[in-house]
Amino acid sequence: MLDFKRVSGTHKWIALFALWAVHGVVELRQYLSLSGGAAAFFQLSALRVSIGLLLAFWVFVNIALIVAASGNFPPWPAWNNVFTRSKTRNYVFISALVTFFAGICIRVLYGLFAAFPPSMYDNYLRIILPLLNLMTYVSFELVVLVFLAEFLKKEERPKMPREFLAKIGIILVVLAVSAAFIASTGLGIVPSYKGDWSRGLPAVPLLEWQIAIACMALAGTAFLETRKKRIGLPYLELSICAVIWIFSSALWLSQPIIPNASALKPHGPNFEIYPFLDAQTYDQFAQSILIGNGFGENRIPQRPLYIVFLVFAHLLMGQDYEGVIFLQTLFFAFFPVLLYLFGREFFGRPIGIAIALLAILRDYTSNLVSPFTGNLSYSKVYLAEIPTAMLLALFLFMGMRWIRSGFSTWLGFVLGGILGCAMLIRTQVVVALPVLMLFALLTKPKTVRPLVKSAVLMIVAVSIVVSPWLWRNWRLTGSLIFDSPESQMINLALRYSRINGFEPDVMPLPGESNTAYNQRLNQISSDAISSNPYGALWGVANSFLNHGVNNILLFPLRTELQGLGDLWVPSYAFWERWEGNPGSSQISLLVFYTFLFGLGVATAWHRNGWMGLLPLGVNLAYNLWTSLALLSGQRFMLTMDWSVYLYYLIGLYSVFVGFLSTLEGGCSLTTDWLKNKSLVHPVSPAKNNFRQYFFAGLLFWGIGVLPPASERIFPVKYPPLPQNELLTGLLTSPGLEQSGFHSTCLQDLAVDGAIRFVQGRTLYPRYYMAGDGERITDAIGYKVAAEDRLVFEIIGQKNDRVIFQARDHPDFFPHASDAILIYGEGGELLFIFVQQGNDRGFYISRYFDAAMCR
Repeated sequence: MLDFKRVSGTHKWIALFALWAVHGVVELRQYLSLSGGAAAFFQLSALRVSIGLLLAFWVFVNIALIVAASGNFPPWPAWNNVFTRSKTRNYVFISALVTFFAGICIRVLYGLFAAFPPSMYDNYLRIILPLLNLMTYVSFELVVLVFLAEFLKKEERPKMPREFLAKIGIILVVLAVSAAFIASTGLGIVPSYKGDWSRGLPAVPLLEWQIAIACMALAGTAFLETRKKRIGLPYLELSICAVIWIFSSALWLSQPIIPNASALKPHGPNFEIYPFLDAQTYDQFAQSILIGNGFGENRIPQRPLYIVFLVFAHLLMGQDYEGVIFLQTLFFAFFPVLLYLFGREFFGRPIGIAIALLAILRDYTSNLVSPFTGNLSYSKVYLAEIPTAMLLALFLFMGMRWIRSGFSTWLGFVLGGILGCAMLIRTQVVVALPVLMLFALLTKPKTVRPLVKSAVLMIVAVSIVVSPWLWRNWRLTGSLIFDSPESQMINLALRYSRINGFEPDVMPLPGESNTAYNQRLNQISSDAISSNPYGALWGVANSFLNHGVNNILLFPLRTELQGLGDLWVPSYAFWERWEGNPGSSQISLLVFYTFLFGLGVATAWHRNGWMGLLPLGVNLAYNLWTSLALLSGQRFMLTMDWSVYLYYLIGLYSVFVGFLSTLEGGCSLTTDWLKNKSLVHPVSPAKNNFRQYFFAGLLFWGIGVLPPASERIFPVKYPPLPQNELLTGLLTSPGLEQSGFHSTCLQDLAVDGAIRFVQGRTLYPRYYMAGDGERITDAIGYKVAAEDRLVFEIIGQKNDRVIFQARDHPDFFPHASDAILIYGEGGELLFIFVQQGNDRGFYISRYFDAAMCR
């Protein structure tokens, strides 16, 4: 076998030049075949002739270099000495590396454009493709040669710790086995059942330019961190946090609100954006609190703390959607700040800045693509995923400091308060607690006693936060519950039954009590699981693995490009076209992504010990909890998928350090990097002070009491009033006169008892013409229908959706206006009176028969 190290330097160069000459001949031959052969070559354009001559010149130069090296003819001796210089190797390595990646990127673009008709870009790419291939091959070989040359210098290269090699081996084997299992079984890709949410789709991915910016920020910050004279600004961390918050706020607020599934496009009569789907549900609870109805009669809403946030947002900004989003954006902009703090604590300032940038830019893209992608959560919609992610990032940040402090009781108490607040937004965040405890034991197995003491205080703090909400729900139901059983069990009953191919009746039966209804839903779910336990387990596993696949797809996996603009802002949801059948180029990219993620996990594990796996552990536990409801993908990932691109960034950082070790002067930096396993100094235990516990506990209790207390703060806006009092108000209203409707008719109907009055607040009025509607839902009123109709929600003396077919188009029907609905004896809606300030409107149903008047 040929020993590479014993081959003379001249023979190595000759072999390299021969290889390059062969590359040139192959590409020149391919170029001539594309150009019509050698006879037609000189009839081509100047550009084509120039490229052909360049390829021929490349072959000639390499043959000449082979001859010069073989006979040691000038100028070969001088050139050979130049290439032995370290600075020259650095320049060659960097230039070759940049050229190689540029060539790969151009080839990828060429492949993505191949699905479309030939264009100007396509023609140019075809012309330069042979030259591009040659540059890519040569640059890759130069990178490998320089890297090997540095690697063989035993006295200079850093030794790779065996512990690190073992860890990366374990991680890559686990990922490879998981990928093989998914590919062979289809789990994680195929639908779990037939119906809504049957298969979780990937979330909005990070785009190539966003990853490039994050990498530049990472490399630039790492470069500054290695300088001997570091920046010594006072309040440096506070300044960085302020810059991140200002930048994220300014960027997000600079974008207009683009209508999407959770914020529908404007409709008449007001042509304003209103929330829809889950966002509308949360806001409707907030509106109910504002009129003094609390969360509604015997209602237990989800996300109570976020609903209270919407209440305060409406109090400060009014009913304007853009105003509320303005305030919400300023609050949500702390999410990248918290990611920076966690990233810095976890792996240093470069990672912290890079992960904050990715979160900012991803939210920016989410708004732009929201019209053509569904189930999306970002800063411009009324959804609770970002505040949940904020509290989990803060919990993990404080959790790492808690472990490093030796399980400080004070930090444990604060951790419990943070987790309790997060539970009032999404209950499944409770899974972060056992995961943190597990990694605390793994990290410091000999300090069980202080861990238990701190954990007890942690649970006490959780109880302080959640006990007011549990007490409120116990008074309503007699059970200690967080969320409405109906909202939870109805979905479980549907999805587990659908696994068995059965569509159960999950709607309340006439006269059925809440207790009986909940028992029936529980029975449907348990019957579906017990009759097919394997199918239920298969569904959970499928959803869980779907989370894992979609996490890897946070880096982009494209099939085509419709234009260069798609690189900046996609014109279609290419990530939702994933069907689990990647082509050869996509397989290569998936392998690279998986390796990069595994490298990041192994590096974090090596640098931080067991704590390096803490974000991954919480991610897996959170996704498993979500999978129990047979849900996965899209906005269900947002709460913890930042941990995935955290590991991606650490993998990229590791690659950067590996390339750095190849450069002159980089070996010493790499050696220090490998030896320094602690990026953040240990945290000193905090001194116990009763006053700080008291005031912190008071703060946590105050946050926990906000949801139940909010039901008692606001006076009842629409109390029950005598029917004749409501009638008198209507008869004296100018709006009735302006409508042309005779007040005597209304008075006669009231005297005969043919009508009844209901007061309330109108919300989200939308007027649909015949054939119009929302194609994303089958909800009555909103779905496409064949008649003109006004659809709105009413809260107050009645909480319901109203579908009103007026005789005329309602020109005045403001959102959050006071209204009186007038129903006939059969329950049909005959008239609507709306009022806001001094403006009023009175509308008559097209089905009202004037003969009813005496």
